Parts: sequence; C-alpha cells; structure tokens
Amino acid sequence: MVDLDLKVHPDVIFAYNQNHVELVIQVNNKNEHNCWVEADILVPERLSLSPDNSLRKGRIRIGIIDGKQYIRKATRVYASTYTNPQMYRCKIVAYIYNKDGIIQNRLEKTIDIRCEMKKAPVL
Repeated sequence: MVDLDLKVHPDVIFAYNQNHVELVIQVNNKNEHNCWVEADILVPERLSLSPDNSLRKGRIRIGIIDGKQYIRKATRVYASTYTNPQMYRCKIVAYIYNKDGIIQNRLEKTIDIRCEMKKAPVL
C-alpha cells in the first residue's frame, strides 16, 4: 500500500503579487518491495508552475522508494499580478510503478492553496 500526503509551505500565497509557495508531495511506501513514483500536478487558472508564463499542468518524478520508506519532493506554485484573493484547488495524480515498469496504482488527491491580500508592514 502506498499513501500520498500533500502540504503547502508557507500556508498562504499573496494576491496581485509575484510570489510562490512550495507544494510538498510525500509518498509513503508501506510495502516490502520498492516502487517508482511520478505525479501529475494540475493548478487552476491564475496560478502557474512556471514563474514567468502560464503553465497549468506538469509532471514531477518523485523517485524510487524503498520498502517501508517515504520520500518527499517539492515544487513551486507561482502567483502573478492576475492572481485574485480566494481559495485555489490543486490536483495531484500520483502513478506508482512496480519493478516491471507497469502502473500498479494511481492515487488522486487535491489540496487548497489560500490566496490573501498582503498586509501592510507594521512599525
């Protein structure tokens, strides 16, 4: 059995400003045997996987996970001057390959990225 956990760091992305958050993907391999994992990342309109243009879908190679181990990979999700303050739902689809290179499992999970207005600095 393989589990998929998602986190966002920091918790908030700021609206109308070029900035980013790290989307952390953790895959836990509870099996005895190794597996290879890749993941598709889909972000909504007004967010991007690229800092300087619109890229809404990408693939990340998580790597080979030994039995009873876990691995973490992070990718950046970018906001731009067009990003409105609201909740943005991102979708991650992980593909788990066995030793023969055949997809043995497919996991799908979503995570919400909160976008807020940047607060003025306090003296």
